[in-house]
Amino acid sequence: MNGGRPRTLIGSYGAISVTTRGTSYVALARIRDADGRLRRVTGAARTESAARARLKERLLDRPGFGAGGLLDLSSSFRDLADLWLEDLELRELSDGTKKNYRDDLRLRVRPQFEHFSLGEITTGRVEWFLRSESAVSFSRAHHSRTVLNQLFAFALRHDAIPRNPVQGTSPLRRPKGERHALNIEQISAIRDDCGGW
Repeated sequence: MNGGRPRTLIGSYGAISVTTRGTSYVALARIRDADGRLRRVTGAARTESAARARLKERLLDRPGFGAGGLLDLSSSFRDLADLWLEDLELRELSDGTKKNYRDDLRLRVRPQFEHFSLGEITTGRVEWFLRSESAVSFSRAHHSRTVLNQLFAFALRHDAIPRNPVQGTSPLRRPKGERHALNIEQISAIRDDCGGW
């Protein structure tokens, strides 16, 4: 049986109380920071409404205490790409694989998303991009999806985003290959080669 009030969600704050201090008003609330701790935040002004407004401003501009992350939802996709490239160099992959990842990022993925913040890159935007890549070729879409998935998994590991937007996209469909049957001349040539061998 659970007793007491439910835990305040990270990033949310409780009721705002206002007290007077001399000729000014002080608004106070408790916010649960990114490290899970509750902290008091205050805002002072000459009127009660101005003190509340000042407090709300400070709550919105609150840094992520304890998160220690290099990225957050307001970070640009360019920042994520640069950090991921640094991490890529430290991974145990062949030079050819690293070059392919860098090329896919530079030529296709980065130009599409570089003007967005991480919070603006939704599953829908990723889905639209992958569909446009699929219209060119399955291979191109597959490579772009792989790079995007790795980029957002990196962001997820650094607490920059709550979920990977690539995970909700439609599966890529590999086009059916055409069947080619050998003609009589080709079969005869193969038989002759086999007989001579």
